[in-house]
Amino acid sequence: MTTADQDRSGARDGACAPGYHERVKAENRARMIAAARDLFLAHGYDKTSLARIAKEAKVSTGTLFKWYPSKAALFAAVAAEQWQLDEQYAEAPAPGDPRHGLTRIGRDYACLLARPGTAALCRLVITELPRMPELAHSVGTGFALDRGPFYERLRDYLEAESRAGTLVLGAAGAAGAGERPASAVAEQFLGMICGQLLWPQLIRDDFVPPDPVHSAIVDEAVALVLARHLAASSPLAEPRA
Repeated sequence: MTTADQDRSGARDGACAPGYHERVKAENRARMIAAARDLFLAHGYDKTSLARIAKEAKVSTGTLFKWYPSKAALFAAVAAEQWQLDEQYAEAPAPGDPRHGLTRIGRDYACLLARPGTAALCRLVITELPRMPELAHSVGTGFALDRGPFYERLRDYLEAESRAGTLVLGAAGAAGAGERPASAVAEQFLGMICGQLLWPQLIRDDFVPPDPVHSAIVDEAVALVLARHLAASSPLAEPRA
C-alpha cells in the first residue's frame, strides 16, 4: 500500500470512528457562534452578513443556513450561548435554607453578569433594537436582556421555599400587606444585583464592576429578601424581644 493509500485509509477510518460526525458538527457550531459573536460586537448586527460569518467560521453558507436560517436566529443562539449555565449552575438548591439558596443563585447570576462580552452584547441589543425589530423576538425568547436563564430558576426555587414553610410569599394577585408572588420577588432580587453589576457597565466607560464572588451586593439582596419574607418559624429568624 502506498503512502497516499495509507493516508486515505486513515482518513476513512477517522471518519468512521464513533462520534466523529457529532464532533465535527459541534466544532462547526462552536466556530459559527464564536465568529458571529465577534463580528456582531465588532461591526454591529445590521452590518454583519451571514456570508461573512460563514467565511470567518470556515464553513459553507449552506452549512450555516442549515443551522441558522436567519440572522436573527443566529443572534438568538449567540445570546443563549453567552447566558449558558455552566454545569455547576444546572441544579437549583434544595429548599430548607433560604440564605444559602439565595446566596448561591445570586452569586451564580453575578458571575454570569461579569462574563466577558455580556455587557457588550446587551449594549448591542439596546443600540440595534430600534432599527432591527426582528431582534425583539430573539431577545424575548432566547434570553432576557438582564437576567438570562435565572428568572424561572429563581422563581421556582422561591416557590419551593414557600411550600417548605421557610419563606412567606403571597399567591399571584394576593392583596395582603407585604404579600408578593414568587415572580415579583424574583424580579426584585435579580434587579438589585443587575442594577449594580450590569447596568452601570452599559452607561459608564469608567465603571469597574466589583468581584462578583466577594461583592456585598449579593449579600445585601439576600438580606432584603429574608427581612421581608423569612417565615417567623424559620431557624434563621431572629427571636423577637
